[in-house]
Amino acid sequence: MGTSPWDPATRTDLGDIAAAVLRWSEAAVDSPLYSFLARRIADDPAMLRVVAQIDRTPPLNLLFGGVRLALTPDSELAAWYPVLVGDAALTPDDALWEAFRSYVLTHADALIEIGRTRRTQTNEAGRSAAVMPWIAEAAARWREPVHLVDVGTSAGLNLCMDRFAHDYGTGVVQARLPASTSLTLHCENRGGLALPHAAPAIATRTGLDLAPIDASDPDQAAWLEALVWPEHIERLDRLRKALQIRAETPVALMEGDAIDLLPQLDRLLPPGPVVVMHTVMAYQLTPEQQVALDAACLVLSRKRPTARVSMEPAGAPTHTAIRTGLTRSTAQVRAKAHAHGRWIDRA
Repeated sequence: MGTSPWDPATRTDLGDIAAAVLRWSEAAVDSPLYSFLARRIADDPAMLRVVAQIDRTPPLNLLFGGVRLALTPDSELAAWYPVLVGDAALTPDDALWEAFRSYVLTHADALIEIGRTRRTQTNEAGRSAAVMPWIAEAAARWREPVHLVDVGTSAGLNLCMDRFAHDYGTGVVQARLPASTSLTLHCENRGGLALPHAAPAIATRTGLDLAPIDASDPDQAAWLEALVWPEHIERLDRLRKALQIRAETPVALMEGDAIDLLPQLDRLLPPGPVVVMHTVMAYQLTPEQQVALDAACLVLSRKRPTARVSMEPAGAPTHTAIRTGLTRSTAQVRAKAHAHGRWIDRA
């Protein structure tokens, strides 16, 4: 397999970086503003050199997130602050580009440091609606509560899926465990899929991440907000509500590589079946790491009943595939879904 232009070891050719930026802009169909800015970056050598120094993936998510994290109404981008935080209609134009470019080049060292020390850890609670039916399916098969394990968990919002209501348009699956903050996820059931009548019963919740996010830490919560794209006002509201629910929900966050941690869970968790899930995470792994993750799931499955539900990019921009199965080679595609859980459909 070829190397990615996002690989820090290969980021020496600005032409390659520009091509990768353009591909990113074409996939960013949900954000006209970010798509516009990315296209301008692709034509600007100075901006491409900044992108080349952001050594985690995807660098544009980290760059835009870093700008949003630092924005204040009295910053150099004050005139565009309402646009970049989604409080005003988008007006991508030359003036916005020049202001954005000047800001990035002036604060390049700080933005590169953000890219060095933070990760793309978008924690989209809406993805719960896409994977919940198949987690509920596994729980129903075993007829007992499951230990839910989220790989690349970020702040662990999707581990709280039984505390959210799920409105599929054809029926609402109510929260099994109500929370003090009410959150209803809206996910269109385009394919008329058979859906569960109840959320899965969850025995324990475990999140695995290289750098777990503390939902109660304002600085860490602010980073999650910065990763939400400007036009996505509903997503931002959903994130804030989900963070409140997460703060009152017992979740064990484990820092480290899931490849190492998964086999250890048999001795760490009480008896009972396990469902391993991950949502828009595996695309950041190398092919070798993906094989190792498969092997780790198999090791756990030899010790106790284990299922795996994944939601990973597939096909068109914003599309993902929902798969069930312990390894990529044996997994079955069960459905397709919008990357933020706006809809699910037949595969």
